[in-house]
Order: sequence, then structure tokens, then C-alpha cells
Amino acid sequence: MKKLFLSLVAAIVAATATIAQNSGLGFNYQAVVRKADGVLLANSDVNLRVSLYPGQSAASPTWVETHTAHTDYSGCFGITVGKGTRASGSMAAKYADINFAAVYYWMKIEILEGTSYREVSFAQLPSSPYSEVAHNASSFAGMIAPFAGPADKIPTGWMLCDGREVSRSEYINLYNAIGVAWGEGNGSSTFNLPDLRGMFLRGVSGDSGNDADANSRIMLNDNGGNTGNNVGSYQADAIRNITGKANGSLRNNWCDGVFYPTDETHYGSDYSGRANDHARFGFDASRVVPTGSDNRPKNVYVTYIIKY
Repeated sequence: MKKLFLSLVAAIVAATATIAQNSGLGFNYQAVVRKADGVLLANSDVNLRVSLYPGQSAASPTWVETHTAHTDYSGCFGITVGKGTRASGSMAAKYADINFAAVYYWMKIEILEGTSYREVSFAQLPSSPYSEVAHNASSFAGMIAPFAGPADKIPTGWMLCDGREVSRSEYINLYNAIGVAWGEGNGSSTFNLPDLRGMFLRGVSGDSGNDADANSRIMLNDNGGNTGNNVGSYQADAIRNITGKANGSLRNNWCDGVFYPTDETHYGSDYSGRANDHARFGFDASRVVPTGSDNRPKNVYVTYIIKY
């Protein structure tokens, strides 16, 4: 089969809208096909493969689809990227899953010659209204928000704060915002999201002195995240130390509250008249106040999500 060449005659036409969200409508692509001798290939069918890569150096495409297009009398054809047939090699389950706000995508166009495809174009998607608006929303990358719904209802452009590894190239805006503060991933191509499941959030102490133990904070997980007086560091639960002496007599009803005798086998169950006796006392706050397995105020559950 004679080699064919594409000449781009019309840039991407916006068909998507909404901030930081892909509506799934796709975008229009037009080109002219010429034969090897430069003559227009008019009124003919051409088979194309379109691949969208999350960056020029990305190893794998996020989305791959195929098209059969028909050229007109001038050799021009038009397709809607996003409306083709999903092909093998596509990482996304559907076109609408692509987040064009996360990174500037590159598009590869290939033409089928015989039984194999030949690359004819690989270029960054040019600016268009939808992508410009969507990319402006990337300034919010790294924002953490409480979401009132479950994890399977998280809105587009956000991810669950569950500590998992994600791609540095695919989520480049988020990576540029938070780096490896919450974990270095595999050390080269991935990084970790915050893991905020079951956690309360606390502002970095900085030079305020509000956290006396700031410098002893540790990594949230053993994944290379931050320690000390830095965002992403972790601090286990604790309460202020309580010291003092137990003074008084057994007649003061301490056995009904926090302090209670622990040596009934020595004194028997009747403590009356033992005001001056020395006894061993235990400490059990659950006798007078609500207690649990950790320290907490009244609380409700939300789903913590992060913008990418």
C-alpha cells in the first residue's frame, strides 16, 4: 500500500465543557490525506488510530481508539476524538474518564497501512476553550475537602485520600503541588496520596509553638513521607500527663468514682470505719465519664478527598 500523509488543516474544536471535568462529548479533528507523491487522496476510506498520552514522555497512552473515516473531494476528513472504538492498550475504561485538567495531553495519529499502523503525527493538543478553562482549575490541585458522600460517588477531578500510589506524569499538577510529602511511591514515577481515613487534621505548627511535640512527629506510613514540623507528618494520640496524690479517707466514696479499692480480699467488702487504713487504689475513669479506645471529641464521618 502506498504511504499516505496527513496535513493538519483544522485545530481541535472544543466539544467539552465544565471546569476540571471531561463531559465525554469528545473534540473534533480534521486533516488532509495525501499520497506519497503529494496528490490528494480524495473520496477514499482511511483507517486511523488515535492515542492520547499524559505528557510527551509518557510510556503508555491513557486512551486509544480507532476510526474509519472517508475523505471528501479535497482529501479532507473529520473525526470526533472520543467517539471512536476503544482499542487495546487504552488504560482508561472510557473516554469520559480522562482528566484533561491533570496534564497537557499529547495526541498520536496513526494510519493503517496493510496490517500495521504507521505514525504520522505526535503533538501536544493545541489550546482550546475547554482545555484552557479546565487547566486553570489546576491551581487548586492539592486542596483537601470533606465530601458528604461515599467513596464511589467522588466527583470528577478529585480522588479519595487513601494513601495509594499514583502516577507522577498522569497527575502532574497534584505532584507539583504536594510532591512526596505523603510518600515517595516507587521513588521515580509514582507518589502517594494522603491517607486520611479515620484521621483528624491539624495545621502545621510552624513557628507558632502551638505543638510542643512538633519536631518528634513521624511519617504517616513507612513510605518516605515527611516527618517533624512539616505537612504530611503524623502524631499518635495522647493526653496530657496527670499527676497528684490521693488524699482522704475511704468514707469519701472514692470507691464509687474514679478511684476504687483494689484489695477487698484484705479488708473485705465493708470499708466503713477504715478512714485511717492504708489501702491500694485503682484508677478507672470509665466509672464516671464516657471512655473509648482512643481520644476524640464528638464527631461524624466524612470522606476526605483531594483535588488533582
